[in-house]
Amino acid sequence: MDTPIETLTDLEKKASAGEALTRDEAERVLRWPALPEIGMLGEAARKARAGDRVTYGRVLTVAAGDSPAGRAEAVEVRLTGAPASVEDACQRVKTAAAIAAGATLTAYSLADLLDLAGSDHLALAELAAALRAHGLDAVAEVPLDRLGDTDNAIEVVRAVLHGGLGSWRATVDQGPPESRLDLIERAAVIQRETGALKAFAPLPRIEDAAAPSTGYDDVRTIAVAALMCPSIPAIQVDWPLYGPKLAQVAITYGANDIDGVSPVDSLDQGTRRAPREDVERQIRAAFTVPAARDGRYGPRS
Repeated sequence: MDTPIETLTDLEKKASAGEALTRDEAERVLRWPALPEIGMLGEAARKARAGDRVTYGRVLTVAAGDSPAGRAEAVEVRLTGAPASVEDACQRVKTAAAIAAGATLTAYSLADLLDLAGSDHLALAELAAALRAHGLDAVAEVPLDRLGDTDNAIEVVRAVLHGGLGSWRATVDQGPPESRLDLIERAAVIQRETGALKAFAPLPRIEDAAAPSTGYDDVRTIAVAALMCPSIPAIQVDWPLYGPKLAQVAITYGANDIDGVSPVDSLDQGTRRAPREDVERQIRAAFTVPAARDGRYGPRS
């Protein structure tokens, strides 16, 4: 008897309807050898999520010691780096609140705040409340690979929410290809249990030198994130980390948001290379419609 040929056609209906794939179905997508079929599923999931609209956010990142004169066209001011203490964390937020006036202020990795709180969820909620009182709107990153197991990650997110901070943007600090499906599934479960996430950036922010990924790994990761996490509004790719070329390809595999676009429209390299013009051109090149968003993932007014 001939062995039936495996296909992905049975998943097309679920993708187009915006229904989440199961773990087994996602594994089939990841091992499927032909990228065009994966891209068709990812694109179907993107259209179910957002139609032909792809958003982008202009972000001013502020490292410790930086003193920006203003936020330019940023809709989000994002404080980076691990604070040295609770006092340091609060002071940086207090200082940045004036710069961020009229925009959204986010700060820090949730994993670093958890460390400051001694891994105590009650202390974390109190720290979140203190940061909120100083003007913080949300943590900048929810790194799925640095918050312990899924149950602990859920409780950590709940603690921050209890303290009054948003916990909007799930990220991956260092995710080799073999761990990515676990982390995507974790994002889906956290969203199901908390409803906190507005965006998920599934590609790792730090390259694992021992297990480097390929472009094939990356586009598969984007597609599976789009297919397994339909309740997270934005599947995101980072513009400064991954650049215009991968951002454009990621859209065709299911991404519907580009993060980290520079807020300064420098004309040093000509009008076409100015950040807003560049990102909108790349979005249109993927046969989608660019839309600027605000720092809370809503339409920019």
